[in-house]
Amino acid sequence: MQTSDAPRLRDRSALHKTILRYTLFSRIIGAVVVVVVALLWWAAAKWVIHFGSTRDYAVFDTLGSEVLTWVERYHPFFWWGLVIICSIFIAYSLYVFVVFIHRRSQMTPISARSVELLLRDLGPASREVLDWVWHDRREPITVGVLQRTVQALRQGRYEQIKLSHTHAQLIEESLKNTPPQPTATVGDKEVLHTI
Repeated sequence: MQTSDAPRLRDRSALHKTILRYTLFSRIIGAVVVVVVALLWWAAAKWVIHFGSTRDYAVFDTLGSEVLTWVERYHPFFWWGLVIICSIFIAYSLYVFVVFIHRRSQMTPISARSVELLLRDLGPASREVLDWVWHDRREPITVGVLQRTVQALRQGRYEQIKLSHTHAQLIEESLKNTPPQPTATVGDKEVLHTI
């Protein structure tokens, strides 16, 4: 059971809605690029395999019948290897592109109006976690800050913030109640050194 000051489930929902509003376009662009490139490469890979299977390798007969037999037996592996290597390269390039789009969208600043509306929807606990996540006050709140806030809420950051406040309060009280230690004189230091 949640306590009244604990982060609410609808707080995460409000954060997700704001994040989605600011990242939807880049997600669509990323998905379209991935799908188009994948379809084009699928067609190109089929063409490469077909091209390799319809080649006439009789030219290798001049090198001997054993070479021609070897080429005719193993040429499909060459074309499939070429397709696999190119597929790995294309998949890695698409991964880099998607990561780039994601990181760029994380840097998108949130408008003041959107932050105002979001803060109205968030409970005090979630606002405190957002405040904790937003380190650099010289920069505006970005999509990345909101994403880190959602992650921090999932990881129970509010409870850790409360615990750290409690620890700080306990230490302050302990320091106030500790009697001052006597300061050592020059004679005391000499006695300590001789012991």
